[in-house]
Formats: sequence, structure tokens, C-alpha cells
Amino acid sequence: MFNCSAMLNHTDVAFERVGYTLVFSAGLILNITVLCIFSRINRWKDTHIYMLNLLVADFLAILFIPFRILETFCTLTKTELCTVLVCMHYSNMYCSIFTITAISVHRFLAVRFPFLGRGDEAKRKKIAVWVCILIWTIITVICTKFHQDLLPEYLETCFNRKWKKKLNWTFFLILEIIGYLVPLAIIMFCSTQTIYKLIKSTKNVEESEGLKRKSIAAVISANMFTFIVCFTPIHLGFVLHHLSKAEYNNTWYEFLHVAEWIATTNCCLDSIGYYFLLKRVSRN
Repeated sequence: MFNCSAMLNHTDVAFERVGYTLVFSAGLILNITVLCIFSRINRWKDTHIYMLNLLVADFLAILFIPFRILETFCTLTKTELCTVLVCMHYSNMYCSIFTITAISVHRFLAVRFPFLGRGDEAKRKKIAVWVCILIWTIITVICTKFHQDLLPEYLETCFNRKWKKKLNWTFFLILEIIGYLVPLAIIMFCSTQTIYKLIKSTKNVEESEGLKRKSIAAVISANMFTFIVCFTPIHLGFVLHHLSKAEYNNTWYEFLHVAEWIATTNCCLDSIGYYFLLKRVSRN
């Protein structure tokens, strides 16, 4: 299973060892802390369900990081286990993307149409549960359908595809359009509209309530910025790799490695942006 005498063929081993170790350590502490906070919630709302789904995706992603760290010390033999690890890594990433999108839509509707929040709470929670189930179902179907693109013979190492092996065009377009561009457009629209609505409404409320709404607007801005920073580089890397006609491009190869690490840091940033800050400013 392991080949500790083999050397990895890329030059950023030290970066990956340090970078992924930091993400794993910080992410594990932050997500366990958040899990403890969730365990103490007495009255669950639909918002909590979306956030719990995000927590699950982040936590699963963190649990698989040790394999990535181990890969920098002892090369993992390219087997079906590698296919599973890669599938789990990207499945959790896209679950986070889709859940963040759902949270943005939910937040936008709550601010734009506040009367919807006065409806049947049990129904809203049921909708949230089904949305989360739908997210995992879509990801499972896509991963099952295109898992052949991640089979061992297409991998350079356990976590890296061979540069010459391009993704199936349909798979590539699904990742870029459905997995990134559509969520990005939805998040930017919902976030900017929500921020505008919150800032505009501060003129007609008491000072304390106005400050609270400005704080929420600041959190939403930070969430949107975090999404763009974390997930734009990795999808740009996919495009550059897929469209590259060179047999090998070391610059883009290294860029893709750094971009993957940046995307992984979202496991830590979610805990801060969505659980701590948002919970504090949105407490009723």
C-alpha cells in the first residue's frame, strides 16, 4: 500500500506537508468546537440544518486530509482506494459549495420576504432537510457517473491526475458550470441584494438594531469574499489544465496544487464565518 522509497515528482512537498497539517489541525479543533455548539442547541431552526450539513461536509473533508499528508512522506500505491479518496475530497468540496449556495438563498429570502419566516417552522425545517438530501444525492450521482475519470490508471499519484489525461468534457463542464459558475452567480446575487436590503433598512430602525444589521451585512460580505477566494483558483486551475495543449506545464501544475490547498482551507473558514460570527449576530 505504501512505497516510502519512492519520491514524489513535484517540488511542493514541503508546502503540502506544512499547509495540510495546519489545515487539519485548525480545522479539526474548529469543527469539533462547532459540533459541541450544535449539540447544545435546544430549538433547531432550518438555518441550523443547513449549517449542520455544511459542518458534516467540512468534517468529512478534514478526516481525509491525513491521507494527503501521508502521501508526502510515503507514496500511496495507486489503487481503488485512491479513487475513493479523490472522490470523497471533491464530493465534500462541492457539498460545501452547494450548501453555502443554499444558505445564501435562504438568507436572501429571509431578508427580502420576511413574512415567509413567519410560516410553519416544521415545514421550513422539512424543506431544509430535503434540500440537504438533494445536494448529497446530486453529488453521489455525479461521482458515480464519472468515477472512471479518477481510476488509478489516470492518476500520476494517489491525489493527482496525469497531466496528459484530460477530464471527460461533460464532467469538466459539470464541475465548472454547475459546480462553480452557477453557485457563484447565485451567491453573488443573493449576497449583494441581502447586503443592500440590510444597509437600506438601518435608516428606519433604532441604533442598536441598525448596528446589528450592519454586522450581519459585514458577515455576509466576508462569506461571499471567502467563497470567491477559496473556490475560484481551483476551478481556474481545472480550466488551465483542461485547455492546455502542452504535454506538461510545471507552472500550472504547481498552481493547481496551491489552488487545491486554498480550497481546502474553506473547511476552517466556514467554522468562523458561518458558525461563530453568524450565530452571534443572528441570535434572536
